[in-house]
Amino acid sequence: MAQGLGNSPYSRVGIGDLMQYRGNIRNMGMGYTGSSLSSKEYMNVLNPAGLGNFRREYTDSLVKFDVGFTIQYKTFKTGNSQSTSTGANINNLAFTFPVTKTYTTGFMLSPLSIVQNKYSYQDSVANDPNHYSTKYKYLGNGGVYQFQWMNGVGITKNLALGLTVAYNFGSITQESTSQLIINQYVPDYENEVGSQKKSNYSGLSFKPGFIYKKQLLKRIKYTYYSADSSFIDSVVKVNRPIYFKIGGSVDLYSGMKSTVKQSLFVRNPNNLLITDSTFSTSSGKVNFPKTYRLGASFENPGYWLVAADIIYSDWSNFNKNGVKDNELNASSYTFALGGEIIPRNFVKNSSKIYRGHRVKTYRAGVSYTATPVNIGGRNLYDYSFSIGASLPIGLRSKGSANTAYVPILPKVGVAFVVGQRSTFAANQLSETYFRLQLSMTLYDKWFNKRRIQ
Repeated sequence: MAQGLGNSPYSRVGIGDLMQYRGNIRNMGMGYTGSSLSSKEYMNVLNPAGLGNFRREYTDSLVKFDVGFTIQYKTFKTGNSQSTSTGANINNLAFTFPVTKTYTTGFMLSPLSIVQNKYSYQDSVANDPNHYSTKYKYLGNGGVYQFQWMNGVGITKNLALGLTVAYNFGSITQESTSQLIINQYVPDYENEVGSQKKSNYSGLSFKPGFIYKKQLLKRIKYTYYSADSSFIDSVVKVNRPIYFKIGGSVDLYSGMKSTVKQSLFVRNPNNLLITDSTFSTSSGKVNFPKTYRLGASFENPGYWLVAADIIYSDWSNFNKNGVKDNELNASSYTFALGGEIIPRNFVKNSSKIYRGHRVKTYRAGVSYTATPVNIGGRNLYDYSFSIGASLPIGLRSKGSANTAYVPILPKVGVAFVVGQRSTFAANQLSETYFRLQLSMTLYDKWFNKRRIQ
């Protein structure tokens, strides 16, 4: 899986820019909401309980394959200086399939965090009569991936439970150098002296989850009487159901370990190492925080939904091999609000059910995050706005006469996110990002029950 979304100086802190809260294309288009959602056509990778089929909710279960891709453009501003960066990365590779009418399992490979930073600054040497300066450079790359085994099962018609077991693995390399600048006209004349830290991560994590739903509108029986109160008729009217759903999950990291190798080196102006020596190698446990996610939604299936999520984690006790990160010392919380709408004006003939599988879905959402990163005593904040859509593609027939299955067309998903990360301090880095998310979702049904004529 290729890695990198462009230069991100803040990814130098901790294990990098966290990715696991974003979910798939559906979540991204709705402000990263989705903890309480379940659907026949979309995977819920934020809460494994969303994979389960509530009893009697669906007439069938589908095999799904989903691949997501992210393209990102950033602008940076520090004081009067500005710069830009671009990058691209695979967001997820996921595959789910039904085991029974209520139990669905699947696998997904996705990044837990991404590290990619490259920046430098120059400062004068204190009390130097020659007025020399020093150039400081920082370089980082790598990340941590998750290979997830996801499971969801419908317990009753109102309750679903789930569990994701993930193996986390990856490596992160961080490098810092300093170079004495004697001649401003030949800045790379002197050697660079620096240190490198390479951290390898591995271990398991678990994510249990639940979703509970309640139907708010049910069938209503109307009884009609004549003027003399004699009975005429009774009619049962079925309102379009509106469901209230609440769901939650928690990420539990158990037995995460890291091996850290630190070395010193001297590099000449031709970028060749003159000396390189390892001075420290250590291994131990990594104290990852628990991440709690709670969401609620109102949904009129096939027409619209509105969802809200809250995410919380405490990074103040994060450490690896007993060493804490001074710039990662606070709690993190996210508030997200989003929704989607499915216009139904395409239904010109209700007998042509297959036409419903060509419907387009539109989404929008907002999110606000107080990150755990603290730079110079100022907290880093992240807020964004997103829009998205799912568009069916291809051609399929209504199905044959001997099957009850009506194929669902593949979907191309798109989401556009614009946001900013900043401490709102005048002389600190402010980062504005533009993300284009693309995905392809394929559907199939492995076993079709044939009708007997």
